[in-house]
Amino acid sequence: MPLLDIIANNNDKGSKKMNKQVLVLCDDNSALSILAQAILNKYLADIEVQSAGIKAVKSIDKNVKAALVKDGSWSDTYTTKAVDTLLENEYDLVISLSEKASKKMPEFSDNTTVIAIEYDDENYENSTNLERLIKTLKMELIPITRDVLEL
Repeated sequence: MPLLDIIANNNDKGSKKMNKQVLVLCDDNSALSILAQAILNKYLADIEVQSAGIKAVKSIDKNVKAALVKDGSWSDTYTTKAVDTLLENEYDLVISLSEKASKKMPEFSDNTTVIAIEYDDENYENSTNLERLIKTLKMELIPITRDVLEL
């Protein structure tokens, strides 16, 4: 069971954006945050989700991509990136998915709600583990995101 911790909740209730902007963070943006981005983009129509890592690697884990293709959640627009390349963007919600990301994430605007839902590192080479993680992310991230953003 992941740890859910609301780090900051300073959302401006008067903000009237069409789609809520969400950023999911992990260590290197090769697996966990890509999974979360794909799932939230697929199942929550009123948000736009980006993912990033504290640092970025060169490519998305091939097993993660295969699992998302099988799930019907994959988009060729998904790429790895470091969080420092996205700091000029405004987000309604930032979700940290790992302890390292929670400890090393940069500051976000006062209008951003930042939460930590920390997951253990998985063996991404095992398709059963990936399928289980995708199911877990669907069961946990979707309702938490809806709740926090009041969707």
